[in-house]
Amino acid sequence: MKYTILKIFEEDYGCEGIPEDEELMYSVLVRDTNGNEKWLRVPDSRLTGLNTGDSLEVKDERDI
Repeated sequence: MKYTILKIFEEDYGCEGIPEDEELMYSVLVRDTNGNEKWLRVPDSRLTGLNTGDSLEVKDERDI
């Protein structure tokens, strides 16, 4: 599915920071081609070079 990125928020890991075995995650508000909006948790590596207004291609949300 192709989404348009509406907002990107870095998740808050508190004073403990990101756990060693995890990647920095973002909460991303997206809109699909039908105009439906929803939040996705997306790793930093998937957002490299992307900004608000850009497209995010997701084949399976479980693989984000």
